[in-house]
Amino acid sequence: MKAEGRMRVAALVVVSSIILLPSAFSITIDRIAAVVDRQVVAVSEVSQMVELRFFPRPAGQNEDDYRRAVLERLIAQALRYRDVERFGAQDISKDNIEARLREIQGRFASPADFDAALRRTELTLDEVRALVKRQMQVEAYIQERFAPLIFVSSDEIESEYKGRWSAQRRERGLPIPPLAEVTDEIRNLLRSDRLQSEVEKWTTQLRGHANVDVYAWR
Repeated sequence: MKAEGRMRVAALVVVSSIILLPSAFSITIDRIAAVVDRQVVAVSEVSQMVELRFFPRPAGQNEDDYRRAVLERLIAQALRYRDVERFGAQDISKDNIEARLREIQGRFASPADFDAALRRTELTLDEVRALVKRQMQVEAYIQERFAPLIFVSSDEIESEYKGRWSAQRRERGLPIPPLAEVTDEIRNLLRSDRLQSEVEKWTTQLRGHANVDVYAWR
């Protein structure tokens, strides 16, 4: 998008609905946080996700940094879901959706606090469930596409055990059990790290082929 066009878009007060669930939310007058090709991420969407604690917030992270991180998560989610749709999104069981919803609710001190946050967002539980389902469809696609390609050798597990893994245990004052007792744990850690790296490369590629303009929390 040319600079002049970006300025015009940024200045607009737009009629926008949440891009992750376009049919489920009431239309509101809103400000633009970002544009992914022709899809708008509204400032209110970021505020809703922050209010609901939809994405975990690292300890000590300030409000602006958290909102910036949430916006980046929404942009990444939009890019990834378009790729998921090309190959067909998997169905997600109701039990798995409810389990994830309980995780989100558990980020609040009490059920009443979660209910109050839900009211402030003007979302219903079914709308939150739909957002959870879409997030989990992306996660299922990632597992199906990338996880089978990741292999961790015994040498790599041993190297991790002797290096970073044991060093971190020592720093925390924890005992170091024999390698045989923690092989599966270390293998899973290495697989998780590599899967995250693959997802980041994939998302970077998706973003490179899209026109993404960010107007808030840059």
